[in-house]
Amino acid sequence: MSFYSYQYLYAQNEEPNFLFIFVILTLSIALIVTGVMYYRNRRDNKYRDLAIIFILSIALFFGINYNNYEKQIDINNQTNQTLTLMKSIAKEKNVSRDKLFSSSSSLSEGMLIKIGKDYYRVSFDNNLSSYTLNKTNVVDTKSVKLIRK
Repeated sequence: MSFYSYQYLYAQNEEPNFLFIFVILTLSIALIVTGVMYYRNRRDNKYRDLAIIFILSIALFFGINYNNYEKQIDINNQTNQTLTLMKSIAKEKNVSRDKLFSSSSSLSEGMLIKIGKDYYRVSFDNNLSSYTLNKTNVVDTKSVKLIRK
């Protein structure tokens, strides 16, 4: 069973997609270079064709990654809800966020929160606007894996 620290969830939520940025930047630079080459050699259509290929590649890459982008936004929103819950629990229990660990990166009924050596089961109301903490025990504490940043 894995428990994620507050810092780990926060860092995961803030990490940009470097591959997406790198590919778009590379395609854009290639488009600019071929555009300049076409402008200098207007009689040579190969640069115009290359520019069109790069424009279509950028459009295709954006189209393919748009769905992934929407999924990432949903995951970030769910993680933000968990971070808000962990802040609230830290304030309620008067503990540092460094001592909090969550069994899930998204809010779910029955998720576990580890505060120091104690484990709590989280119960939510129907619209996830309030919660109840119930102290619980883990059957095998040796199987608990703490994931920190």
